[in-house]
Amino acid sequence: MTNNLKTAETMVRGLIASANRSHSTAAWDYELTSDVENIEVVSGPETHVLRIHPCWLRYVVAQDEFQCCVADEIESWYMLEQLTAESR
Repeated sequence: MTNNLKTAETMVRGLIASANRSHSTAAWDYELTSDVENIEVVSGPETHVLRIHPCWLRYVVAQDEFQCCVADEIESWYMLEQLTAESR
């Protein structure tokens, strides 16, 4: 895998497009920012933003860990939302 941020960002755009097709309850977007250590989800009523540190993103893509470190973050968010809704 390459260490190029453009390639990594292309992968994130594809992930966001896929999430928006799969989960119609809210729109997903992303933001590259150094305000987070690695990755976080900021959730609103109709949108979710995947905030990703660009250096960390380059690293996980170079290590071929995009799926487990970035893509699975969206599915984990939905699993957590479901679990917390069931416990209310």
